[in-house]
Amino acid sequence: MVIKVRKKNKVGEGIHFQYKGLKRIITPQDIKEADKFDLSLNKTFKEIERILLRRKALSIRSKKIDPLMVWYMVGKNINKLLKKQPIINEEEDIFWKFLYGRSILIHKKIPTSRISKQRNNFRTASLLAKYPYKKIKKLGPWTLWREILSYEVFLKDRRILKFVIEQLTKFPRTRDNARPFLKALSSRFKKIDSSILTDTELLRKIRSTNFK
Repeated sequence: MVIKVRKKNKVGEGIHFQYKGLKRIITPQDIKEADKFDLSLNKTFKEIERILLRRKALSIRSKKIDPLMVWYMVGKNINKLLKKQPIINEEEDIFWKFLYGRSILIHKKIPTSRISKQRNNFRTASLLAKYPYKKIKKLGPWTLWREILSYEVFLKDRRILKFVIEQLTKFPRTRDNARPFLKALSSRFKKIDSSILTDTELLRKIRSTNFK
């Protein structure tokens, strides 16, 4: 799919549009479909804003009163849209990057520097929204979830992520206090293909991790 993206003008203020995708030649039909998808995205963000303002999780001045709820609803509604109009894996980086600047209430500015996939708030919100809200709220705030879901090692093997969630729910920690635990576990499996491990073998390796 070709995606319609917003970019800041190099000279002066304002935004211009471009069409990006994996295709080398973009056809009029591609542009038509990209415009249609862009319209669907705009409607989705308007609906998210309406819900969050009604729940008082977001203010009309762009203040996130309840950041966890804000990003959960962002992820939930984006996931709903992508279920109807999916994009292929190779185009995900383009998609997530250019969600910035689409809503002046949720994230007003278009970043001037590159944001890594691991630190993209919209991608993180999408991952977050795959869990029940009661469960994610019990674990901790948005900042902690953002930290957890930035580790690709956990996302590649959901058994490891499940262990992390269970541990931090059972033994609550702040984001800063959780970092040594998360880094140690991520480092333990960084060079291991955990997909070939049985549940017992995986648990053994987790338990042998030095968390100090």
